Amino acid sequence: MSSSSTPISGVRLCESALPETLFQKVDGAVRSAFREKERGKSSYSTTFWYPRDTAPANVAEEAIAALMQKVELPQNCIGTEWWLGRLRYRKKLNFHFDRDLVLSRETGESVFPLLGSVFYLNDYPSSPTVLTDQVPGPDGKSKMPAEPNLTLAVAAIRNNYVVFPGNLYHGVVPDPAISHTDAITGEEPQEKRLTLLVNYWHRRPSAPICQDFDGSVYPSLLSPVAA
Repeated sequence: MSSSSTPISGVRLCESALPETLFQKVDGAVRSAFREKERGKSSYSTTFWYPRDTAPANVAEEAIAALMQKVELPQNCIGTEWWLGRLRYRKKLNFHFDRDLVLSRETGESVFPLLGSVFYLNDYPSSPTVLTDQVPGPDGKSKMPAEPNLTLAVAAIRNNYVVFPGNLYHGVVPDPAISHTDAITGEEPQEKRLTLLVNYWHRRPSAPICQDFDGSVYPSLLSPVAA
């Protein structure tokens, strides 16, 4: 594993973040989970809570427990919120601030994670994660500065892990200069951009979006985990 600093303060990239055996285990379980999704057995409207210093209950949490060792956790971090991501070829993810969505919708209050992070499960050079140096304004919705002074494109590279301050404005912006289409047929790739996303929190995000993992969503992740 190697770690490098970036021009945006607090952003760190860990290369080859998981041992290969664990990576393959996680990769296989996530791909099975997405096949379940295509059969209508899971939902993107749900994230999952994994308390700090507890034994992993599924393969995703086993990966998170290992990834945590790469992170300088704030003392007030009590756990992580995680979910699985996939994007089609050339599909963008609009710029946004991660926050407690239910709390924001119900009360207007904006609470942000301590840290955000993305673990990449496959190479997808056309779709980097783009981070800016913008943070929320006093109202929790506006951006400071209004226009970014710095932006950073983090390539989606298999088994790499990027960690960043939880209040940074970020998204996924496809790079039109990079093509995955078949050189002969011109067909677009069927494989999607796959990620495990992890936010580190000082408080548990609100239900019903953030839930305990019970296997009813993504049952493939219940493969045996390491002690």
